[in-house]
Amino acid sequence: MRSTHDDLARFLTPHADRHHLSRRTLLKAGVATTAVIATTGVMSTRTAAKSGTPSPVAANALFGGLHIYGVDPGMEPSAITNFHGQVGAAVVDGNGTWKVDGTAPETVLFDTDMRFMQGSFRSTDGRSHKGTFAFV
Repeated sequence: MRSTHDDLARFLTPHADRHHLSRRTLLKAGVATTAVIATTGVMSTRTAAKSGTPSPVAANALFGGLHIYGVDPGMEPSAITNFHGQVGAAVVDGNGTWKVDGTAPETVLFDTDMRFMQGSFRSTDGRSHKGTFAFV
């Protein structure tokens, strides 16, 4: 895979000022959402059993065989085939510090892909279902 100068600049240029949302705020919101889902029983086994099993989109070799595609215009934002609904996606990248006891701190790059999907889909049993999904 060839990288262009623009691809490299996207990863190396600080860009937090363009988003008006800090990584800390995004992570806090993710933790709070997870806590609410875990404590309210929204994802209980009874609910999951009724909802059916979604069919994933075809595997993407560029993402290591995961059933997910990039967050770019013209690409499939959902990870579910036969899905009709709303999809929210965010690519959060930057750098952080990694420290192992006894060694010097090291700057590392990270790149995360987070999505949620809510809507109706046709499951593997051929029936229509409604559901909410998250990919982190």
